[in-house]
Amino acid sequence: MLQFRRRGAALAAASAVAVSAAVGALGTAGPAAAKAKASASQLVVGGQFPFTGSKSLLSTWGTHGVAVGVYEVNQNGGVLGHKWSATYVDDSADSVDALPAFRKLLLKHPTLVIGPFSPTIEAVVKQFQPNDVADFMVGGLTTLDSMNYPFVFRTSSSDSNEAIAMAYYAIKHGWKTASLIFDNSANSQGFVPPLIKAFKALGGKVEANITLTPGQSSYSAELAQAFQNKPQVVFDSMDSQTAATLFSDGQQLGYMNIPWIGDDLQSAPQGAYAKAFGPTASSKLTAALPASPSGNAYNHFLADYQKVWHTKSILPTTFNEYDSVVIASLAMTKANSTDPKVWVKDVLAVSNPPGTQCYTYASCVRLLKEHKKINYQGASGTDDFNKHHNVFSGFQMLGFDSNLNNVQRSIVTPAQLASVVAKGG
Repeated sequence: MLQFRRRGAALAAASAVAVSAAVGALGTAGPAAAKAKASASQLVVGGQFPFTGSKSLLSTWGTHGVAVGVYEVNQNGGVLGHKWSATYVDDSADSVDALPAFRKLLLKHPTLVIGPFSPTIEAVVKQFQPNDVADFMVGGLTTLDSMNYPFVFRTSSSDSNEAIAMAYYAIKHGWKTASLIFDNSANSQGFVPPLIKAFKALGGKVEANITLTPGQSSYSAELAQAFQNKPQVVFDSMDSQTAATLFSDGQQLGYMNIPWIGDDLQSAPQGAYAKAFGPTASSKLTAALPASPSGNAYNHFLADYQKVWHTKSILPTTFNEYDSVVIASLAMTKANSTDPKVWVKDVLAVSNPPGTQCYTYASCVRLLKEHKKINYQGASGTDDFNKHHNVFSGFQMLGFDSNLNNVQRSIVTPAQLASVVAKGG
């Protein structure tokens, strides 16, 4: 066990160094540089992501998004004369490791924290205000739908809304009988009640609701149960290792020739889920991703993303981390302070209506300097926070082409989500 932990720590350190080097290449300082240059001109954004473990792909999503947000702000004058640098810690998507990782991050004196993702946020969510650091977490964990944490915000829509989008998309395509296959994690199980409720409200019938124990060597029995009554569609959510086993069993049993609708974890282009799904991924796999990507803000984000990562194929949630860095920077500008105890009170002031809509950091800063009330419109959507510091957005329904790059199959709009709720979903 000790040898395993040391190996995991080494991998985490290697990942953090690699990401810091990438960010450093963009003109921002990595952790080592930040420590060597304790300059008053630098602000630290700290990311808490899983660089190791079964959900390590999330670290790539997080670091890619943070880097683009840092680039956007730094290339446009920084914040009150300060430039962002980035540093990261590994929490392995494990609640046991989350608090030690957070304490390690505090040693870097972050002005802002991005993350963690849903699997570990509850382990640290009460730590931000006592430590005077603001946080923008990533993910749609349903238990945070009614959170009351003044220093915590979420720019990604709740999994309860994602579940409604998944149900709406299925019914829209005429798939009215479904089986659910979700692992036993709190994150995955958070989808189940709202998904069943929405699917039934739209006239659907749930044939089976299967709960998986991760890490098993075979899921043939669970698949047989799920397909016993020949569902027209399967809804699913699980970690990538469990998915690899389940999808392999499904291929052997001939169960991968009907539509599967997965959560945002499965939406990554050329990702582990799409690869494991097999030859029918391009025609049968669809994943829901919280966002309403359109218009000026998204196009500007995409241009930044290409400059930083040299690709148009963006990773999931990266617009959420980008928006988080921009919103925090605008709040500091409005407050004329980089002290989280001060600027955290202006997050809603720069992101919510009323106010002049603006779509880029530079244009929003110009309006603030003219003493105008602004309403930042983000790359991921409107970014209007409710009283629980949550946003409500539409969803992309993403499929794949033959090379497993993303193809947008449709968008489920906020109005369509609201129509399901009105029907009792």
